[in-house]
Amino acid sequence: MPRPAARRSFWLMLFGCMTLGGCASLPELKDMEKSVKLTSPEDSLIAGYLAEPLSENPGQSAVLPLFDGLDAMVARLALIQSAHSSIDLQYYIFRNDDTGRLLAWQLLEAADRGVRVRLLLDDTASATIDHQLAVMASHPNIGIRLYNPSAHRSLRALSFLSDFARMNHRMHNKSLTVDNRLSVVGGRNIGNEYFANDEAVEFGDLDLLMAGPVVDEVSDQFDNYWNAASSYPVETFSRLESAKEELAAIYHTIDLQKASLEAHPYVQRLIKSPLLRQLADNRIGWFWGEATVLADPPEKHQGQADEWMIKPLLEAFADVKQRLVIFSPYFVPTDSGVTLLTDMAARGVEVIVVTNSLAATDVVAVHSGYQGYREALLRGGVSLYEVKATGRKPSHSWKGSSRSSLHAKSFLLDNEAMFVGSFNFDPRSAWLNTEMGVWVEQGALNQQMQAWLPSFLTNNTFKLMLGDEGLYWKDLRSGELLYAEPQAGFWRRLMADFLSIIPLESQL
Repeated sequence: MPRPAARRSFWLMLFGCMTLGGCASLPELKDMEKSVKLTSPEDSLIAGYLAEPLSENPGQSAVLPLFDGLDAMVARLALIQSAHSSIDLQYYIFRNDDTGRLLAWQLLEAADRGVRVRLLLDDTASATIDHQLAVMASHPNIGIRLYNPSAHRSLRALSFLSDFARMNHRMHNKSLTVDNRLSVVGGRNIGNEYFANDEAVEFGDLDLLMAGPVVDEVSDQFDNYWNAASSYPVETFSRLESAKEELAAIYHTIDLQKASLEAHPYVQRLIKSPLLRQLADNRIGWFWGEATVLADPPEKHQGQADEWMIKPLLEAFADVKQRLVIFSPYFVPTDSGVTLLTDMAARGVEVIVVTNSLAATDVVAVHSGYQGYREALLRGGVSLYEVKATGRKPSHSWKGSSRSSLHAKSFLLDNEAMFVGSFNFDPRSAWLNTEMGVWVEQGALNQQMQAWLPSFLTNNTFKLMLGDEGLYWKDLRSGELLYAEPQAGFWRRLMADFLSIIPLESQL
């Protein structure tokens, strides 16, 4: 048993660390260089590629849904390799894994040929790669900034404890734009699990590849964040003694890694992607129509709620006449959300919610915040479907991830409009994190999604039902009825129940 003096020393040390954390502050940025979008000339590769389809659809935007993880990676690599003037990337997570390295290599190669690269990351994405990012940023054509960074780089938990109100506000936006002519916006971060390259977990996600006027809106949104007072150059936090030597060492490491990765099965799968051939032959099946960007301001935590993207989303929900379909991997409706959705159902709107089952979710705490609302939603006429943990092994652990997990964030409204982006139907997306997405008014795309939905639900979900003795689940494929959280083991159910009694909802 620790001696009293030892215990006092421990608490004094902890208090001292927290006091130091409270005193630490971010450096003042003086005369930080501002920059704005660059559009490639009309004779550039991408401009020529898009010239004919854009001229045939004046004033309209083109969108192509990217459901498959391989296609989503191929689209990003193809855009970067085709860049002439500029590449802008904005992400919440950027992992130092195979897919992250593939993109980083392509960014360096683009910078070497004169393309301006701007990479904006939420500070949580750089927890272990500050130095590598600073070395990349030493390239004359690469700028890297961190959104809402921690003042403590090695003891970030101290900043979170001492400056919780600020640090709890994160940038969840996700976009990649090339030459201000093509963009990819959606739910995917950068990491193996988002691009079908992880044997432990694969996120089912959705992005939109886009061309036309909507791309200019994505670029404007990026510029707002890039030039915001809360975005800091990465070199502010990492001193480089010999930038040229370290950058040369990175190129040497890349050469070694490339040699080992060329024969990697994942690379071979990318090469065989059908989208790669469609891009090469310029025969993309674009959907043309009206599209606009919805985005929170970069200083969301300091602004007024009427400036936030939840306002136009709620207004759009109020206008739904027949059907609303919500895909949200993290679904915590709160009492006000339950009222919104059940009121819609009461006036005759078919309301369908698709979210993760306990076995499929990668964040058990979120499921604990959702599970208490299920009965009220069902009694109010809302249809609930929970995605199965399809894979070789069900998830029996209370932590970690299952083989598959829904990660797409999308809303289908009647037969005409849809939203695709980073916004979850939960308090964190509504009030804490910054989010973005694209509102698309394109009936053919919406109707294609609506036609695909029944097959997806049958093959991939459990439908929640409410009987005399409470909740039960129906496996739509087999017809089996289940009376406990399907595929989830004892410990995972116990942890979800335990977390449900802790007042965490505002943080979920």
